[in-house]
Amino acid sequence: MPAKRTLLVALALVPLAVLCAPVPGLGFAFVAAAGALLGAFLFDGLRYRAETFLEVERELPRSLSVGEAATIRLRVRNHASVPLEITVADGCGSGLGPEVETLELTVPPHAVEHLEYTVLPVSRGIHRFEPLEVRIRRRLGLAEHQAAFDLPDEARVHPNLRNLARYELRARRDLLHAGGARRTRILGRDGDFERLRDFVPGDDIRHVDWKATARLQRPITRVYQAERAQNLLVLIDATRLMAARAAGLAKLDFAVNAALMLSFVALTRGDKVGVAVFDHGIRAYLAPQAGPQQFGRILDLLFDQQPVRKFPRYREAARAIVAHNRRRSLVVWLTDLLDGEQGRELLGALRALRRRHLSLVVAMDDPDVHTLASTWPKDSQALFTAAAASEILDERAALIRRLLTEGAHVVDQRPEDITAAVVDRYLELKQRGAL
Repeated sequence: MPAKRTLLVALALVPLAVLCAPVPGLGFAFVAAAGALLGAFLFDGLRYRAETFLEVERELPRSLSVGEAATIRLRVRNHASVPLEITVADGCGSGLGPEVETLELTVPPHAVEHLEYTVLPVSRGIHRFEPLEVRIRRRLGLAEHQAAFDLPDEARVHPNLRNLARYELRARRDLLHAGGARRTRILGRDGDFERLRDFVPGDDIRHVDWKATARLQRPITRVYQAERAQNLLVLIDATRLMAARAAGLAKLDFAVNAALMLSFVALTRGDKVGVAVFDHGIRAYLAPQAGPQQFGRILDLLFDQQPVRKFPRYREAARAIVAHNRRRSLVVWLTDLLDGEQGRELLGALRALRRRHLSLVVAMDDPDVHTLASTWPKDSQALFTAAAASEILDERAALIRRLLTEGAHVVDQRPEDITAAVVDRYLELKQRGAL
């Protein structure tokens, strides 16, 4: 394609042609000048082609996280014997949040130059790069050449884990309180039998030793030493409600962050952690395991999960959990609560798990609904909107009361607050020996 200077020279020839047309013999000079310009343009354009004289490579960071700035570097090598002016447009998608769209530099002959630009990822998952577009020109050249370089890279953007250090310190502090020279003894269903003692109010009726009770003629209960390696199952709702945004992120992003933090703390405590993602059923599953390697497996499973336009089927998820997990577990549901129909489905799932597992429902509240319900209406449309929002909040509050009545533990917080809340509740349940 013609460079700017070529177009300027061509435009300058137009009035010259008008002036030369009436004068005999000058028309030939104009045609010769125009032909010379065209020849020089074609020679320049066909000689210095980007594919022949240019080599481009892309270097990606080792890791990318949502909301964390990172640098992408480009390596440009000029094989020509003249300096080349280069404009680069990398095929970086909007999900990576590139700082600039184009970059410019001049590469000396037979030299290598480096370009870099900053990205600020705004969404998790795998982001594939489109072909890199390059436009080159000589410093005094008449032609520009544009080409596309297919560099099939993909960037894996993980959730932001910058708070892991804080939770690790917290978990270690909790371990020190729970450990020490003296073993903590509590009543637990999964653990090693330690001794018998008299039954006292508040003890679990399931731990009564009926043979000893009959022999001694008074209630006797078994005492178990709490087992640290307990099971934790984190179930993440990835349906349409989790696509709603709050504080700049989708609710599913907050759920993934909370699942990762909770898994990290539980693995630090020696528990076995498993994770599942569900919509109409379980679509991704990782069986409970212990050890630091499990966190990497959980991260690989969750980092690219995206919400789908489906309604959650909690009972299908519960059936899969019952089928694959015979051992008593703490089952954490990371979801959103909206209406009574959804609540009935969730209650059915909790009843299916109640005999063997302990459920913790983490319900992400929606601040926008509270704002709509509390805004004074200025017209009939705003009145209906406020009434609908108030009705949703009333149904949600009634559903949470029913969940508590059914024996489930509930965390009801705004999306940005659920991570700390669910970790706190997990540590509380562990300390109480509720599992």
